[in-house]
Amino acid sequence: MKFFLLIFLVFVTYSALAMESEFSGNIEGQIRNSTNNSEAKDAPLFQDWNRENFYLLYGNLHGKVEFGESRIEANWFARYSESNLYEPAPIGPFNRPPYIATGIFTFPNRLVARDIFQMQHIDQSGNHQTESILNKFYYEWDGSDKRFMIGRLYVNYGLGEIFNPINPFNQPTALTSTSQVAQGNDGASFTFFMKDNHLIQFLFLGDKRIENYDGSINKTFWIHGEYQFSDKLQIDYVLGEDQSRNKIGGQASYQFDEALMFFQFLYQTELITPEPSNNLWDLLVGLDQQLTTKWHIRFEGGYQKQDQYASLTTFTRFLPTEYFAALANVYEPHPLVKVSGTIINDIKSGFSYFIAKGTFSVTKSTEIEAFGFSPVSAGDETDNLAQKLVTTDLGIALRTFF
Repeated sequence: MKFFLLIFLVFVTYSALAMESEFSGNIEGQIRNSTNNSEAKDAPLFQDWNRENFYLLYGNLHGKVEFGESRIEANWFARYSESNLYEPAPIGPFNRPPYIATGIFTFPNRLVARDIFQMQHIDQSGNHQTESILNKFYYEWDGSDKRFMIGRLYVNYGLGEIFNPINPFNQPTALTSTSQVAQGNDGASFTFFMKDNHLIQFLFLGDKRIENYDGSINKTFWIHGEYQFSDKLQIDYVLGEDQSRNKIGGQASYQFDEALMFFQFLYQTELITPEPSNNLWDLLVGLDQQLTTKWHIRFEGGYQKQDQYASLTTFTRFLPTEYFAALANVYEPHPLVKVSGTIINDIKSGFSYFIAKGTFSVTKSTEIEAFGFSPVSAGDETDNLAQKLVTTDLGIALRTFF
């Protein structure tokens, strides 16, 4: 890790001196008080705590240098979190798992979605955890009709903000208190601009962080294409092998005069390895509209077929829902003040979750945010036990950008 940190520091120094360079970052601190769901204390969840405080400090340091048709870009992410919920370690005759609330508070806690190079340091001891991760570090070459990238990449596409199934390489964070966070992916990308209205991207990624790793790399070969049929209609398509599943899907989006509508689907086969598995379906429909100059709404609804073999305490997505509908409202009563409210409902189980945020801009680069997260209705006890793990939280954050 020290070697990679040295490389990054040398790169940042050069970026600051080079003619075509950029340097930026952010720092954010959070304090939250969390109340456990009483039903989470029962078997088989064993989350036997009542109320705890959680402290979080994190930030990014970003640098970019351009020379000719080439670019080098890097981002260093650091996070410190503290809570008594980091203890105890697994104990007891049933080898109870550690408390998982901290993983929800820091979602996404896996900052490298496809990891070969291991450019990160994570240490948990006592009641705190520290993380130092180079989650972006790549070289890019741009030609007149093609682009090549290699290293640790951000993969950004898809219109879903609450759920974005066609992109398994960068989890959305619309339902969390964490912002300015993106997942890196190790590998290479080739993009071909076939015409003004059509591009095809080939991704070759690798991952060594899989269970029972035996020295082989879990490979990803992925194709993402965008085709602009008209000024209003765009079609995206995806297919390939990823995380030992074959996948195929797409997105259609239509721009109306006052709104944007979109639809996504993704089908995943059973695992191509011998482990027991089931196939998976994801569907999403969305509407994004600016109702007035101050009021913006977004609706997303869909279906996530549940993985029957996944652990109850493994959150690959922020909320454990199957059929869901979400409505997000953002209102700006003043240029310095923004308030938002989002309600998410699992149509099948009846589980509902509400998020409220209020943001005040202190200066051009500094803002204060108060937030609250709470389940407002319980789900069917027999339907999805993981919904019992969702906590009620009140907190405040201070963030600054430079």
